[in-house]
Amino acid sequence: MSTSTAPKPTFYLNLPTTSLPSAKAFYTALGFHPLPAWTDAETASFLLPSPNQSIALMVHDAHARFKTFMRPGAAVVDAHTSTEVLFSVACETKGEVDGWLARVEGAGGRRDPFVMKGFGEGMGMYSRSWEDLDGHVWESVAMVGGGEGEKGEEKGEEKGEEKA
Repeated sequence: MSTSTAPKPTFYLNLPTTSLPSAKAFYTALGFHPLPAWTDAETASFLLPSPNQSIALMVHDAHARFKTFMRPGAAVVDAHTSTEVLFSVACETKGEVDGWLARVEGAGGRRDPFVMKGFGEGMGMYSRSWEDLDGHVWESVAMVGGGEGEKGEEKGEEKGEEKA
């Protein structure tokens, strides 16, 4: 994908990395599309793969660049020991979700740092998690059915009400 035909990002994810060259190789191997215009010695920029291509990922050297965007005195989260946020990549099918896991492992990441009960089936999805080289947890998700609230409403139950 050339940047001249790339959609303009409408949302930006900014992540710290301890190795910019490794992060660039990892995300490129997953099919993220490089944005050379916003890439320099301290930041690598990408568009997420379709259908999420309106989202840009900006991976910054943790100390040289990322800290310039933070509150003074705040620490960079160690994603191997703390959860800062969960990122979910939309997929059309279960096969596409599983394809993400294969690419993640092939690029040196880790599949399923956590597993939802039934891979999220009870919430109308097929969700698998994966971890990048810096420990940031991502999910690849296909919405495959009605959510838990929808099922409860069909049974005449209120959303969030515990089942006996």
